[in-house]
Amino acid sequence: GTGRIGVACLHIFQAEGNMAAGQLNVFRAPRRDCDAEFTEKRSRFIGSVRIVLDADEAAETIKRFPELYPKANHHCWGYRIGGGAPLEHCSDAGEPAGTAGRPILGTIKRHELTNTLIVVTRYFGGIKLGVRGLIDAYKAAAELAVEQAGAVEMEFHNALQLRCGYDYSKTLSSTLRKWGFSEERVNIEYGADVVMRLEVPLSMRAELEAPLAEMAQRSFLTELSWNEEPLVRERWR
Repeated sequence: GTGRIGVACLHIFQAEGNMAAGQLNVFRAPRRDCDAEFTEKRSRFIGSVRIVLDADEAAETIKRFPELYPKANHHCWGYRIGGGAPLEHCSDAGEPAGTAGRPILGTIKRHELTNTLIVVTRYFGGIKLGVRGLIDAYKAAAELAVEQAGAVEMEFHNALQLRCGYDYSKTLSSTLRKWGFSEERVNIEYGADVVMRLEVPLSMRAELEAPLAEMAQRSFLTELSWNEEPLVRERWR
């Protein structure tokens, strides 16, 4: 039976990276990185959920697990990346064929997640679980991690920095509010002039570019700079 269960979740997910080909602006993914563990017949299983945006990032993340858990016997994994025809891979990492990677990948697909990697780490407890027992245990570890992480719609954003004089700052704040950016979504810094920083969903960017460019052209804005590095954030509109 299932024994001890433990969970550790990172409450705010901050992932950055380059958008791979085939990515959708909006996708369903874990709300947060999460590590959840349980024991089955003295074997310890740790299910770890991570958001990854391309195969290179997935490979780099998988490589870190033997460093995190150096005495573990296996680090089995599955990932699903991109939209349309997602990239899907999995590995049994030394367990009998089909007993670990496929159940892990199956969990990701069942929850309709993408840009998602799950690694299940196993410390062997001395009692063999058998093929069916292994399949059930790896699936259970992956399910527990996904359940604890939660699933939400994520969206790619770009960071935007605007600068203006004090005389225009109220108008700019009011315009941003009208566009849906509430006060907590805009970081304002008052110095020699006023700097406003915000994160714009990619789905909104096209409609904001023309009015912002016009403000800059008319010298209402003294800085208008987009950071092209894609940021993954929870969808809010």
